[in-house]
Amino acid sequence: MRYYRKMFFAFASVALVFTLLLEAIFVSLYWIPSRKQFSVNLEQTARQASEYTDLRLRSLQETGVMMNLSDYTRAYLIGSLNGYERLRFARFVSLLSGTVPTLKQGTAVTRYDDDYVIMNNSTGNLDFFRASFHIPEELLTRTIEQFNENKSDTLQILNVQDDGGERLYVLAFCQWVGLPQPLYIFNSYTTQQLFHMNALSDGTLAVYYNNRLAAAAGKLNVEQLTTRLQNGTNYAGLDIRHASSSVSGFRYVYLAEPQRIFTPALLWMFGVGLAALAASLGIMGLITARMYQPIRGVLMTTGQFTAGDEMAHIRDTIVNLHTDVEEMAQALAQHKAAQESSVLHDLLTGVIPPEQAGEALGPFPELPAEGLLVLVLLRYAPTAPFAGGFHHGVTGEARQRLANALQQHFAACSFFRVVEMSFETQVLLLQADWTESMTEGLKNTIISVEPEYGLDISAFIPPPCEGLKNLPAAYRKSMKMVEAREYAGSNSKVVHWEEARTPMKSTVYFPLQVEQNLINSVIHGKTGAWQSAVNEIIETNRVERNAAVSSVALMFEGTLNRLLDGSGAAGLELTHEQLPAVELSFRSCRTYEELKQQAQHLFDVLASRFASEQEKSNSGLADKMLAYVHEHYMHEITLFDLADYLNLSRNYVSTLFKSATGCNFKDYISEYRYGKARQMIRENPDMRIKEVAELVGCNTDALSRLFMRYSGILPKEYREQASQGLVESGE
Repeated sequence: MRYYRKMFFAFASVALVFTLLLEAIFVSLYWIPSRKQFSVNLEQTARQASEYTDLRLRSLQETGVMMNLSDYTRAYLIGSLNGYERLRFARFVSLLSGTVPTLKQGTAVTRYDDDYVIMNNSTGNLDFFRASFHIPEELLTRTIEQFNENKSDTLQILNVQDDGGERLYVLAFCQWVGLPQPLYIFNSYTTQQLFHMNALSDGTLAVYYNNRLAAAAGKLNVEQLTTRLQNGTNYAGLDIRHASSSVSGFRYVYLAEPQRIFTPALLWMFGVGLAALAASLGIMGLITARMYQPIRGVLMTTGQFTAGDEMAHIRDTIVNLHTDVEEMAQALAQHKAAQESSVLHDLLTGVIPPEQAGEALGPFPELPAEGLLVLVLLRYAPTAPFAGGFHHGVTGEARQRLANALQQHFAACSFFRVVEMSFETQVLLLQADWTESMTEGLKNTIISVEPEYGLDISAFIPPPCEGLKNLPAAYRKSMKMVEAREYAGSNSKVVHWEEARTPMKSTVYFPLQVEQNLINSVIHGKTGAWQSAVNEIIETNRVERNAAVSSVALMFEGTLNRLLDGSGAAGLELTHEQLPAVELSFRSCRTYEELKQQAQHLFDVLASRFASEQEKSNSGLADKMLAYVHEHYMHEITLFDLADYLNLSRNYVSTLFKSATGCNFKDYISEYRYGKARQMIRENPDMRIKEVAELVGCNTDALSRLFMRYSGILPKEYREQASQGLVESGE
């Protein structure tokens, strides 16, 4: 039994390793998204709370700007207002305070030196103002002095308390309007008005002015935060998020308790893991017993209880297990490489927008997010003697051999990747300072490969780009270089950007793919897509190609003709005067700006007409759908049946049906059956409920649910009301 225990310990170790591995994977799958979501929630809370408070600070500045626009303000500051004008000015201030979209206790405006203050809908002197805003005289005097001493500080937060001991925040703003005497504006807020307390239920928002703590609310107040700072603990043990302010000198710090590690869900996972480990150990014991049983039988039969036979069996088992683990690791590595190549392919072709590149490349930390990257586009084409026998196998073998050779050649580069783009193209990505020796090495490698396979291989190198997010632009430039090389008839094996730009200049950029996208976008009403295509054509020809405006206009005119001919535009009912006028406008354009405006105007007119025709078509389809439902409601029909009848997709029929009726297919047919059942009961009260249900296409239980849903009574109760004449015929 000694070797039985060894076998069991071996299997138990494997079970332990795999169980722990699975436990680690499940814990990671839970903890990483949980931590990420917790951080996202903190960011959202910090932004929400800071924007709420920042709006109050900014509103005071906006009030000052609007005060500056009034002639009464300047007249008030130089003391030239009479009694009536003061009343008009006070009325103006009261109305102005109500236009600022924030809650506050009160608003006050004064020049301070004339003992006259305007507050909401009343006026008074400074004593009345201080008493109303609960500002001590010393604090108000010090605030005015600070404004006068440092004119760059235009906003201060005053911490005061009302008669009941509740904390108030008075925002003081100094508005200079080009006169020696400034205007002072005060807004009074409670803590609930200045801070978004709902967002601060689990954290604290601290407001700093010139790196000095000015206000705070939430779990901790100003005094508690000040105590922590004085004790030297600062914000240790707290999650911190910073937020900027649109008001000069202010910034926000959001503080929250860190996420707990041992959450109930995590403890539950550990418990499940221990249970799984115990179960796996039990299973391993059974497996060991079963596997040892034939060995034991053989050894007992032969009478050879040698350790060699048992150890050989165990050794073979471990070797097989090790092989499986290696194959799994290789498969995972290949899968990850395939995923990485797919993401890079989608990034280059524009399937992944540049702004989402960081998120898409997150699972691949080995990809360089920053730094100069060189993109090399390899294009494969058959040479004349081999054109007849050119096939995918030859190209695939050549691509693999060239990729391996280039990987060895650029082994010194810190980053090197090969991305398969299409049957004819391949992209190399590497991070290095491109030199002339690299160009020569690339050329020699290509020359060494292409004769054996009968291929013409060319390399196109656009300017280096900064980071992976700019790769799509570099890839588009490389495709333009391919087009330029074919146009110029060049035989260069390695083409750089500067070499390709020369044949591109003075030629018209109007690729077939862009034209097709333009036509399809106009027909289907995708305004952003066709506007982007027009802009791309105009800007490329104007900036890169320096093509003649007349040539580009001629290409646009050809696109117009193809659009009208291919889409049956005669049915769009365009007037006879419209199209000739637009065609002439293309030819008469003298600048790219005129050409762009005319093209956008024409395509906008055509898109509107196409949309109108589509709406008419949808109206006819809606009538056919309703007619089909009204004719077959007594059968078990579904949305799939309706889609098959119209020979359209289910999703399109569902969207069109809801647009036409205001409800989905299921609700509409239920309500229609309910209406038909009521009509039958009113016209023939003696009819059994089961017969009514069968005639409207449902069973008795379903009909009862329809009546309870739409009228709150059962069919029998409705029949009794109909028999007694309590139900009107139109009801």
